[in-house]
Amino acid sequence: MSLAISVYEKRGLKRGPAITDANFAAVSTMLVIYNIPLRATGGGPLGGPTYQVETPRGLENATWTLRVASPRHNAWDFSVRDGETHDVWLSPR
Repeated sequence: MSLAISVYEKRGLKRGPAITDANFAAVSTMLVIYNIPLRATGGGPLGGPTYQVETPRGLENATWTLRVASPRHNAWDFSVRDGETHDVWLSPR
């Protein structure tokens, strides 16, 4: 199972250009700390802003926290469930 995540740069109150170098991780918000890098397909310079992010094993039926980041943008954490679609706007650093 997977998530469809579209990643864009935030430009004030508007959506900016697509971010083609996004990375994804499952992160904890509890006492036990984990930061699991996730495999994403699609996106990139030729694939556009939409990535298919694989749901981590064991979290298929749960709500979990996804971190979306880019080398030139601030990271954003939000709750997701398997099969959802999200648009993410990241602020430049």
